[in-house]
Amino acid sequence: MVADYYRYMAESAKEEKLEEVSNKALEYYEKATNEANNLEPYSPIRLGLALNFSVFYFEVRDNKDEAIKLAEDAHQKATEDPDALANDQYRDSAGIIELLKENLELWKEEDNDDNN
Repeated sequence: MVADYYRYMAESAKEEKLEEVSNKALEYYEKATNEANNLEPYSPIRLGLALNFSVFYFEVRDNKDEAIKLAEDAHQKATEDPDALANDQYRDSAGIIELLKENLELWKEEDNDDNN
């Protein structure tokens, strides 16, 4: 949540303050990601973190490639184990998985439009 706080600040910050809060958000997203790697790939906490971190890369850092890579990785890992599909935790994660998929489609479409 600390990373999200800094991301929200970065979305409205300017110049020097933008760099400061953006770096703080990155620091906390990286720390949270390291901790979340201990969770199942379909954990709603891990997926929510990946969703927010990818949005951070896309919106704040203007790094579409890293945003897409992060979202694709989370989506792929969360959906690769068919046995997990029956897990209650997976059902809780379905909405986040769909948001990751929608973001990926949108970002890739924008990327294709930029290349044309």
